[in-house]
Amino acid sequence: MADYAVQPGARVVWCLRRRATDVRCVLFAEDMPVEVRVIHAGDVIVTEVFQEEWMALDWARVYGERLRAQGWQDAPDTPARVS
Repeated sequence: MADYAVQPGARVVWCLRRRATDVRCVLFAEDMPVEVRVIHAGDVIVTEVFQEEWMALDWARVYGERLRAQGWQDAPDTPARVS
């Protein structure tokens, strides 16, 4: 899996785990528009584009909450949640 956390302008918003699989949300906010990618098992499964960073973070928060409601848990190496 690519290490999105070290790419310029990339920030891991959350990382969730269910069984042996991770899913992570990565925010690219260095340029406008802001891009959010959800990566599952090394593949980008969702890409969303927003005009403002706060909109992207709100979307990422809601998406993560939906996954948690389906049984995904915070991975041990998860960064602090972005509010």
